Amino acid sequence: MLCPSCHCEQAAGNFCSVCGSSFRESETYDDAIYEVIPVAESYAPAESALLTRVSRNADEPNRLSGYTDYFQRIIKNPSQALASDHDHFYYGMLSVGIYMATFALSFYFLANKIYTAMLGGLSTLFSEQGSQQALPFINFTSSIFFFVLLFVGSAVVCMYTANLLMGKGMSFKRLIAQYGSVVLPFSCLNLIAIVFGLAGYTTLTLFTAGLSLFFTISILPALFIYHHGLHRTASTRSFYWSIGTSAVSMIVSYLIVRTFVLEFLTQIVNVGNSL
Repeated sequence: MLCPSCHCEQAAGNFCSVCGSSFRESETYDDAIYEVIPVAESYAPAESALLTRVSRNADEPNRLSGYTDYFQRIIKNPSQALASDHDHFYYGMLSVGIYMATFALSFYFLANKIYTAMLGGLSTLFSEQGSQQALPFINFTSSIFFFVLLFVGSAVVCMYTANLLMGKGMSFKRLIAQYGSVVLPFSCLNLIAIVFGLAGYTTLTLFTAGLSLFFTISILPALFIYHHGLHRTASTRSFYWSIGTSAVSMIVSYLIVRTFVLEFLTQIVNVGNSL
């Protein structure tokens, strides 16, 4: 036995024969140390796990804060849009929403410009009585937004169905992420249409917005299916799948125009004739 005070050794006994220190206190103290150490170690994994969770939460990016960088990157190099994955699903949804909103605004500003001109232009802006001086913003834009939603939705359904029929179809989130990224440049084209609409250039506004919509619901689905089909089927089959997807999307768009858009345009013409 080793004395904790003078470090002298002796064979047995409860007290040191040299300094008189108790061996029981030393054993009790050592036992207390050995009991504390496992407790301290037991808290170490929990503390480490907590720090790991805090670190992950701190490193998790805000989905909206990085959208500006994402927008600039896609505009500079649109080919990166087809590399988007599930993580960009919310960015894709936001991009599609921006496209539809800018498209609706371009038609509203053009229609409102024509409406104001038919009422007499600047002379009616200062009148306190008489007819309404501007088109109802919510009612008009919501109608256009609904029509564009039908067009875009039909194109997405056609692409998703074609991917499933081709085999190994991608998930819906990934499709939205990539399609939303692809339509971003056409949102910029809609912004140009808004400028033309504010200026009252009817032909340029209709041409710019119409070109944007045509590419979005016809050309882009064909390119999208052809690009992904090359990695799964023969190039000839991918070509026919892409053409078929574009054709079906155009047929559905035609039915939407016949069912909803023509009736809306008829109402607009009737309002114009009544002025």
